[in-house]
Amino acid sequence: MQKINAPKNPLGFKIGIHYAWIIIVIAAIIHMAGGSIRQAFGVLIVPLEQGLGWSPATITLGYSIASITGALLAPFTGMATDRFGAKPVIAIGGVFFFLGAIITGMVSQVWHIWISYGLCLGVAQACFNVPILTAASYWFRKRLGFGIGLLQASHGLGPAVMAITVGTLLATVEWRTAFWSIGIIGGTIMLVLIFLFRSKPSDIGLRPYGAPEDEPIQDDFTPSVARIRAKTYRRHMQGTTAFWKLVAVHHLGCVGHAIVIIYVIPIAVAAGLDLVTAAGVLSTLAGVSVLTRFTTPVIADYVGSKWSMAIMFMLQGFPVLMLFWAQDVWQFYLFAVVFGIGYGGEGSAFPIINRQYFGRGPMGRSFGWQQFGAGSGMATGGWVGGALYAVFGSYDPAIILSVIASVGGALVLVSMEPTSKLLIPNWEQSLPPEARTPTPSPSAADD
Repeated sequence: MQKINAPKNPLGFKIGIHYAWIIIVIAAIIHMAGGSIRQAFGVLIVPLEQGLGWSPATITLGYSIASITGALLAPFTGMATDRFGAKPVIAIGGVFFFLGAIITGMVSQVWHIWISYGLCLGVAQACFNVPILTAASYWFRKRLGFGIGLLQASHGLGPAVMAITVGTLLATVEWRTAFWSIGIIGGTIMLVLIFLFRSKPSDIGLRPYGAPEDEPIQDDFTPSVARIRAKTYRRHMQGTTAFWKLVAVHHLGCVGHAIVIIYVIPIAVAAGLDLVTAAGVLSTLAGVSVLTRFTTPVIADYVGSKWSMAIMFMLQGFPVLMLFWAQDVWQFYLFAVVFGIGYGGEGSAFPIINRQYFGRGPMGRSFGWQQFGAGSGMATGGWVGGALYAVFGSYDPAIILSVIASVGGALVLVSMEPTSKLLIPNWEQSLPPEARTPTPSPSAADD
């Protein structure tokens, strides 16, 4: 059984668990407080449409701009994470989250929401997603699936809580007050948590969770050496077809579920549900997704990610067909439960499949490229539903597109290499000796 370290946390008192688990809790709350407001965007469509007379296509363009902004910035936030660490990048995201929420509560023209929600929250999302996943992968040598599962579960719980919270606020107070409250409370929570966050175990003199006791505690490389390591690792990683297929898979999966999470509320309202009940559909599917967001990375860590993810993509795709016949409240909630199972598992194992294919290394920019695929998929799915509705007067074409995208992602996964062995096991051999990861000395290994 692994010996448990008893380090001092950044506040100065001793704790009885490895600080990796504290990092997961901090990252999870940041995800819930700041990263989920964009996923609950569908709650905002009906109030803005009814209150200000804007069309769904123009409103959801703000969501698409946020996704595009996050996608375009993801490789750069990954690069910044590799160079400066995750903590300062996340802090910048906290500032943009606060600004985006506050300004959203002040909009009077539709283009205002494109800036507040689109640009500000898009920057925030890019500063949260890549650094948090990168940092989590650094903190774990073993049980990465369990740690990522907890983190991804929070990513599902966040929209569940946020959708019903925003829906309730919109039903009881003015929508401007709702967003000001979210910005102030969420921004304060993130400020406290960022103070406690650490980018790597070596920042507080620890080894990663599960690392052998004879492994040297890795000090930070000099900036020049860190750049060499990141460039070399990225070259090897991006030289595989698996890397680019993962970008495509991320894109297709996000097209598939973006259509649902953005338009299921307008679809439900059009069928006769009131706004709070319709928001409950989104909260239900997000809440159900918490289970598979947690279990899928754990299962993938033990049995391999390829088929675990492919099955979840199928389970995300085919249940969307239920929306063709959903009319009553129970039918929408049944859909939410069934769809939520696949939706939760669709994207939660990406850090695991990256570890299984590419091993350990400076993942920031490479995660960034995969998040580019995800963000561009969210942008496409988030906007195309409104555009197709404007053309056809129905959400049926968007429903069909959602199914095709998710099933297409599953087929790409099936075409990939097995995850049972590393694709780039010897990438550090391309580095000069001083840039390689320290190894235990023979004397230490013999103890």
